Amino acid sequence: MTINRLKYFRVTNSETQTQVAKAVGVTQPTYQRWETGKAEIPKSYLTKLAKHFSTTELELLGRHPPKEAAFYNDKAPLDLQYYGECAVHFSGGGEPLVLSISEAVHTQAYRELQSNKRFIVIKDLGNRTVAIRHKAISEFYFSSEAYDTYGPDHADYKLATPVQMPDTRDWAIVEAIRDEEFGGGDYASEFSENDVERVRSQIMVTNEQFDELVAQGAIQPEDLAAEKAARAAETDEIFALTHTVTVQFSSGKRREITYVDCNLFECIEPLVDAYPFSGSDDDEPSMILLPCEGYHRTVFFNPDVLDYISFPTHKIEEDEIESYDGGLTDDDANNDDTTPAKPKPKNKRGKLKQ
Repeated sequence: MTINRLKYFRVTNSETQTQVAKAVGVTQPTYQRWETGKAEIPKSYLTKLAKHFSTTELELLGRHPPKEAAFYNDKAPLDLQYYGECAVHFSGGGEPLVLSISEAVHTQAYRELQSNKRFIVIKDLGNRTVAIRHKAISEFYFSSEAYDTYGPDHADYKLATPVQMPDTRDWAIVEAIRDEEFGGGDYASEFSENDVERVRSQIMVTNEQFDELVAQGAIQPEDLAAEKAARAAETDEIFALTHTVTVQFSSGKRREITYVDCNLFECIEPLVDAYPFSGSDDDEPSMILLPCEGYHRTVFFNPDVLDYISFPTHKIEEDEIESYDGGLTDDDANNDDTTPAKPKPKNKRGKLKQ
């Protein structure tokens, strides 16, 4: 099976498989095989699909150049321009949260801090989507410089982001590399070999590369073991960003849930949309539900005693597509395949983002 972006474009276009199949002149089962990667998309139909979705063939196949953070380049899109970092301090005395953010996120957070939102949701450049409880914040600092040298408590901050990769496709590759490292298998074979090697070079150093660094004199032989251990710890931290949900309570206590097999978009969606002064108690999530392993392991969190809850961004985006796809059925089109279906997320307050 090969990875493509057909489902992403179809769902964000609010269409069923049948509607897209009809638009390009094939049957629904044929289109389904393309979308699931079980069959290669013929060149002529790939062109039709790209035109239908108003995108490029490379975008559909997920083979376009990776999105990269742009440092102090105002010609780049705002969501890719590096702003700097923000440091969040909590009234309960828990460990501060430091995030590396884009210009777009800086603008959004600046605005939401002056709103009545119960939770401020921030997406950093290192695959974290963090819902921060507004009333838990004691201080919120923005700095266009890194907080390892700036900020009120810069000497005590944990570095914000081990690696800045804003493209969630890269984080899906990191997750595949991690799964191979810990469980074997060939998970990374679903991705382009060049992309896998590019990502691998950003998150880990091979033994062969270490040997070369020693030969060049960049690392002294007596320091090799310590250098390997330090880099392995950094790689493990990056791996953790692909599968860990982190929760910090107002007491300062922190939980890390390292195995999650559920729809994370549906966990965070009520926090994105709920307002404390909406006028309806029914809109307020009384508890945050995290069904880590469904029946076998489920956790409820009281949102009133949280500092924040952090999710892997690439998982949020993957699960968002799955949630909305669940509401796109042929019945939604009223038996008229030319009428776009309206997505119906399981949580009706959500809005699908382009």
